[in-house]
Amino acid sequence: MLSRLITCTINPAKLNDFKNALNNQFLPRIQAQPGFVDNIESLDPATGQFSCMTLWKTQSDVENYDNGLFKEVAASLVPLMQGNPTVQTLPVENSSVHHLKAGKAAA
Repeated sequence: MLSRLITCTINPAKLNDFKNALNNQFLPRIQAQPGFVDNIESLDPATGQFSCMTLWKTQSDVENYDNGLFKEVAASLVPLMQGNPTVQTLPVENSSVHHLKAGKAAA
């Protein structure tokens, strides 16, 4: 399993536009992607700090999302941000909810 971590700062004046687009327009489509496992979002409305972690079954699932739907998501949401998002993809090491333990998560 892999985690895809995105951090960014949302323009506070465009916070509602960002949340509406993400939750209503894109999240259902992201969840329908092959290999999608979970989505966790954190947002501080006072500062616009946003963090999102999506979990994916395989590297190929992440690559398919990256090369497809993510381009549309980014094109729509980046104008609502202050600067560009930071994106990282990492192997999941542990997850109590998904019953993964160190050393066995990537197997």
